[in-house]
Amino acid sequence: MVQCTKPEQNRWKFLLTVFLENKNLLGEMQFSFICFLIGHVYTAFEQWKSLIHLLCSCDDAVTTNPDLFRKFINTLHFQVNEIPEDFFVDIVSQTNFLTTTLQVFFSTLEESTTVDSQLKRLGLQFRKHLTKKFKWDFTEQPEDCQPVVVDL
Repeated sequence: MVQCTKPEQNRWKFLLTVFLENKNLLGEMQFSFICFLIGHVYTAFEQWKSLIHLLCSCDDAVTTNPDLFRKFINTLHFQVNEIPEDFFVDIVSQTNFLTTTLQVFFSTLEESTTVDSQLKRLGLQFRKHLTKKFKWDFTEQPEDCQPVVVDL
């Protein structure tokens, strides 16, 4: 499993305080996506990215609320199919925020022994679909989670 800082790993308590029902969270994600896609509102795109990052970094919630994450995968599947592949690449850094964020999520699904088997299967099928369609690589560790070598 990818090991990042504890605040990055589990934001589930924050999710519970902000969105009392799962429908609100996924609804906000869909609304942000539509506002960006149709209205070309950049702040909506930033909100959509933040919600995806938030969901993908909730390790404990994957186990306790598999239904939310099945709906999240289904929602995200249809959303990414609406946007061209090169859209997700950061012009300056040449990194794809979605591959970096989803890599953490897929690692959690794959390496956890307590994740619902149906959710795990759905997540790994989604990863396979993204790899085939967009040629995205989810095997490389995110740069901020790689070991740092210090020369003395």
